[in-house]
Amino acid sequence: MITLGLINALVCCICWGMTIRIILIRRFKDTKAVINHNLYAFVLMVINLFIVIPLFFYLFTFIPFYSVIWHLIVLAAVVDILSTFNLILFCIYSCFTRMNRCPANVQIIIVLGAAINNGHVSPVLASRLNHAVHCWQKHLQAKVIVSGGKAQSERLSEAAAMTNYLVTHGIPLVKIIQEPHARNTRQNLLFSSRLIASPTAQVVVVTSDFHVLRAHLDAKKIGLHWHFLGTKTPWPFRALTFIRDYLGVLRDHRWLAGSILLVGVIIAELLLT
Repeated sequence: MITLGLINALVCCICWGMTIRIILIRRFKDTKAVINHNLYAFVLMVINLFIVIPLFFYLFTFIPFYSVIWHLIVLAAVVDILSTFNLILFCIYSCFTRMNRCPANVQIIIVLGAAINNGHVSPVLASRLNHAVHCWQKHLQAKVIVSGGKAQSERLSEAAAMTNYLVTHGIPLVKIIQEPHARNTRQNLLFSSRLIASPTAQVVVVTSDFHVLRAHLDAKKIGLHWHFLGTKTPWPFRALTFIRDYLGVLRDHRWLAGSILLVGVIIAELLLT
């Protein structure tokens, strides 16, 4: 059983490790590659959820073997279960952000950027922009700030590509303000806030459902109390985007990651006593 436990712990590490490796790929060569890697990450998480974790629970029935190896196996199991459970909660929360509605009074609509491909917006970014268009149609007096810098391999900034998209979908150019320098979520919010003349303006931030929590937490750090709208992420792109931002929240809030590990150690020790 110890051998089986070690193998299962190894598979657990492979599932998370390979998923993180995919996430660290900064740029895919085309949309097909993105979809394939999303499918790969999804399969890895399915293996973890429906094979690795149930097998850990099965192995728990053999915990009376008191050894250092058993301590390591149980610790790996508990941390994996806690991490996966929190990922599921994160996904549920993200999906619920789609239920947020555009407020009755809106003066500024901010659209957070995402990757573009050869000057064209990606399906994930298009979903954000379509939602912004829908919101703007209810508040024609509102200004739209598009925020996103330029990748080295792109001729246009994300802000410029987003502007082109919005203009072709009916928003006048005079209503659009470009913020073409931000390279991450915090800069998106901070640089956009500098373009807003009135500190009391009613601001709505449009981003993807998986991105709302991290963006909202960053906004609170900066001292921005804005309303966030989550947009539906196209299905072929969900696996990597949800997992990436979940891990991003843990990275940006190390106390949370530390708490998961600490709770895992405590539960593991309780199981072994």
